[in-house]
Amino acid sequence: MFTGLAAAQDESLAALEERSFQQAVAAADPSIVRIETVGGMDLVGEVLTATGPTTGVIVSEDGYIITSRFNFVSHPATVVVTVSDERKFAAKIVAEDFSRMLTLLKIDAAELKPLPAVTPDDVEVGQWALALGRTFDPLFPNMSVGIVSAVRRLSGRATQTDAKVSPLNYGGPLIDLTGRGIGILVPLSPQGKDETAGVEWYDGGIGFAIPLHDVYAALPRMQAGESLHRGLLGIGFAEDGPLAGAAKIATVRPESPADRAGIQVGDIVTQIDGVDVPRIPLLKRALGPRYAGDTVALKVKRGDQELPFSITLAAELKAYSFPWLGILPVRELLNSPQPGVGVRVVIPETPAAKGGLQTGDVITSVKGEAVNSLAELRNALRAFEPNDDCELNIQRGDAAVKISVTLGTLPDQIPAEVRPVATPRLPEAATRPAVGRLSETLAGRELKYWAYVPENSHPEVPLGLLLWLHPAGDSMEAEVFRLMREHCDRRGILLVGPQAGDIAGWTADDLEPILDLVKLIQEKYQIDPARIAACGHGDGVSIATQLILKDRERFRGLVASSGVYRGRMPDNDPDERLEILLTQFELDGAAPIMGRLLAVLKQMKYPVVQQTLAGDETAGLTADWAELVARWFDVLDRT
Repeated sequence: MFTGLAAAQDESLAALEERSFQQAVAAADPSIVRIETVGGMDLVGEVLTATGPTTGVIVSEDGYIITSRFNFVSHPATVVVTVSDERKFAAKIVAEDFSRMLTLLKIDAAELKPLPAVTPDDVEVGQWALALGRTFDPLFPNMSVGIVSAVRRLSGRATQTDAKVSPLNYGGPLIDLTGRGIGILVPLSPQGKDETAGVEWYDGGIGFAIPLHDVYAALPRMQAGESLHRGLLGIGFAEDGPLAGAAKIATVRPESPADRAGIQVGDIVTQIDGVDVPRIPLLKRALGPRYAGDTVALKVKRGDQELPFSITLAAELKAYSFPWLGILPVRELLNSPQPGVGVRVVIPETPAAKGGLQTGDVITSVKGEAVNSLAELRNALRAFEPNDDCELNIQRGDAAVKISVTLGTLPDQIPAEVRPVATPRLPEAATRPAVGRLSETLAGRELKYWAYVPENSHPEVPLGLLLWLHPAGDSMEAEVFRLMREHCDRRGILLVGPQAGDIAGWTADDLEPILDLVKLIQEKYQIDPARIAACGHGDGVSIATQLILKDRERFRGLVASSGVYRGRMPDNDPDERLEILLTQFELDGAAPIMGRLLAVLKQMKYPVVQQTLAGDETAGLTADWAELVARWFDVLDRT
């Protein structure tokens, strides 16, 4: 009896929920439009653009419609909007929001019904959320049910949901059970910054919506034809991540708003617009929603003073050039950290050589700031520009020495042959992870991979990690292993080659499994964080680049071998140094486009090395290719 009653109650509850969903969709329905485009590019970056209908949301009675910018990255020639009563209108693009990935359209219509917005304070984690689109049935929206899983994500710009968000509903609304708009569905990514970032999370349980309340706040500017860009201050921090502490400034970009206002390295930001920001994530969350042209009021602690600043944010910053000292650092053993940063090699004709640094010196401080690791040394140098004078404190044997070095620019050439680091004599480890050639499958992901772990490696000596991403149709495992094995043994390189599950090549769905593989390798082996790189060959360059852009914090190098990434590269980031090697053979078909890519990367001030090798890519890789890649990889920790 009680079992039957419980079942009836469950059925009744499910029916009530379904009715609530339908009523909410019906309330929002008049504000949802169908968008169809004609013409434009089929491929944007490495993403095939959709050709089917997409979705938009009415935001004014007189015909303004907001939608996802993803729906327009192909630059269509014609845009047609169908409203809920099936009337069709030609639409024009009025403005774009490049920070939130939105596009504003205008149709010649009146007495439309704008979607009312939920105020941010009324959105709670765990509440029902319905993701709507108008793609399948033009008469009634398609619906995906989920919850609000987080608020103020992506530096305060987005609401997160586990409802399915995909090209089928990009530009549509995320609504609550009253039919009010929580936000506009868009593809966004915490790592990627290009116009298709976030598409790879399709159907992955992570979706984002730009709060509709924020859309309405910016609407007058967009209606006036102003395209909006994310507001940039031009500061950087030594710490990062959700637990980072006080907002102590480690870098100030030259000619940035912060620089022009007088912000200095070492300042600590304590307030923005009257709101306390005791930690870096809170400052980023407060700055993230701001647009270029917005003015912010900062309070900064400098020594014992608290200083006020009024700063107008910029749309772009001057391209950053990495300062160059000209050393290779000593690579520390896992359990034997030493104070300072040892100098393993002073590269000839560099600022370090001209300034008097010597092999065996230990750099203990930069401009009075103590450094005890390569990461700390690089963070300290980020406060300088090329041609700046930099004061170093050196321990040379028993003597403390102070020298001044005029910094240079990270060169576009690999140093002449540098002797590989000798493996120290250490007691044999009681246990160590597997070494030699391995062939395994990543648990839970069904990702097959092969690897080579140097047989002479020791668990306490960190290895570099080089990820090989093959071209479509050929893993090239035997060839790459044969060419790279000796270099791996000599230079301490752990080589890993995941294998695409589809013979046609890599897809965006492979990104997460490959990242999981990299994380697994880092858990099993001691990996030097300054020497982690991905090498793509042919069309494998695309997945290698996408992987790095998805996790900029992890990767320090990219090899683009006989292939290019056709998407937009993000700005060179001083907080996430990425070195690039472009290599091709003389008879490569990719050579002309790689030349154009080289010019773009140099203009963006990426540290890039380019080298053309003798031969034809179709004949296979060569010993010269392997030597080049290994030498470039071995000096990723150059500073």
